[in-house]
Amino acid sequence: MREKILDATAAMLVAHGTQASMSKIAKQAGVATGSLYNHFENKDVLIRAVYEELGVIVENALVTGDNPEQPAQDRLKAFIDRQIDFVWFNENNADLHEYLSNVPLLPREEVLDSFKRTSDFIAELLRQLQAEGWVIAGDVGLFGGFIGGGIRNTLKWQRSLGVTLTPEMRAQVHHLCLHGLRKDA
Repeated sequence: MREKILDATAAMLVAHGTQASMSKIAKQAGVATGSLYNHFENKDVLIRAVYEELGVIVENALVTGDNPEQPAQDRLKAFIDRQIDFVWFNENNADLHEYLSNVPLLPREEVLDSFKRTSDFIAELLRQLQAEGWVIAGDVGLFGGFIGGGIRNTLKWQRSLGVTLTPEMRAQVHHLCLHGLRKDA
């Protein structure tokens, strides 16, 4: 039931922002409003749970498949591919991530904490690639935001135009991310 409530809340947040009442969320989830309050004492607690859940989903999609035995360049390429897959094939979660990134509903520190493991992962990988001379010098937090934001925004617009992601387009998005970071580009 908790998962149904979180899914309904996520959908309502994307569609209506914080204007979605607890009763509307309960209706969307197919549960009684009282049941909603059995799991979440108020909307703030519920919104925090949505952020936490999305943080885990993003981490599972982007970090879990990492193979630390591979060269760092291959790991970055795989991370970019996983990010493309996440955004393209998980439209609801990608839309929620986009919404919550653009309209933070919690204090900045709490938002950052929800995505800390994924942010720390890509930052450490980019630092390693900088040390190896493969990635340009600069703020790895900025670079991580460039990758994620670039992919989310580009694919969101392609989807809204009704475009199918072809292997060629996927390769272009992948190349744009790498080209923006590469030292020798």
